[in-house]
Amino acid sequence: MCPRTALADQWKSMDMPFETFEKISQYFAQTKWVYLSGWGEPLLNKRILDMVRLAKDSGCSTGFTTNGILLTEKTCRRLIELELDVLSVSIAGATKKTHEAIRVGSNFSRLKGNMKALSNLKDSLESEKPKILLLFLMTKQNMGELPLAIKLARDIGANELVATNLTYAATPLHDEIRAFSCGRADESFTDKIKEAEHRAKELKIVFRSSSLETKEVLVCEENPLNNVYVSCDGYVSPCVYLNPPIEDIPRIFCGSSHIIQRTHFGNVNQTDLLEIWKKEDYRSFRKRFKRRSAILEEILDFNTNTLRRIDELMKVNALPEVCKTCYKVYGI
Repeated sequence: MCPRTALADQWKSMDMPFETFEKISQYFAQTKWVYLSGWGEPLLNKRILDMVRLAKDSGCSTGFTTNGILLTEKTCRRLIELELDVLSVSIAGATKKTHEAIRVGSNFSRLKGNMKALSNLKDSLESEKPKILLLFLMTKQNMGELPLAIKLARDIGANELVATNLTYAATPLHDEIRAFSCGRADESFTDKIKEAEHRAKELKIVFRSSSLETKEVLVCEENPLNNVYVSCDGYVSPCVYLNPPIEDIPRIFCGSSHIIQRTHFGNVNQTDLLEIWKKEDYRSFRKRFKRRSAILEEILDFNTNTLRRIDELMKVNALPEVCKTCYKVYGI
């Protein structure tokens, strides 16, 4: 299921050294969010709590995504004390059978127990933090359980349920099991989202869902204009999807296979982060999206000639080549 496993023969598995984290931390005071997730399980990093503390001391909102298995009482108590802002827990089903069939090696009962214990501990300490997001990874196998996941979120004390997509397909199998479509969305899946929305209102759970249809957007959710990603080995890039720790990135896009070169603009272990941010090739990459974001002004000033004008602007200001086969720029 995980690209790290599917591409194990190429993958460079490592945790970000704390020394690398310290190099970039000097800019945290100028940053709104520090999100401590890349391609692995953050709680496996022995310095993760120190990283949270350093980011929080710098005044940043801080969070990370976890599989929930390592959320011991001691760890949960410390995360509450550190005032972690958001804890996102990813599941692949609302039942033990479905979740463990997709997330092989996981323990659904333990995951639920850990989440409930965290929620109870927050209540006992009268803490609103961390906000708990339950992330439901939508696949063809589990869409029938999406409405059931609403009740699960309530039962374990989650603040919100977010239905997400399998946004990176490293193998044909990954692309085969995605719930979203490159054409018209499966009506049975959209019905399940509507059912989940209805149940969320009944149970007073905040629910939101990613789109099940691809449509090119002007600036993707990763937003390279305002966000920067630093990989475990220190390489700086616009987003996580362009910078896994492998050189040739296999990508399946709407059934077709592609090889994308790892895209980065420098390494913080050799060059200062701000210096990398200001490099001409990095600035040039961002300019593509800056010009595309300007098209929004055309949309806001809508008139009968606007649609033709927007179409022309989209063609002139095409996506960077490495982004054209990424599902994120199609609103997924």
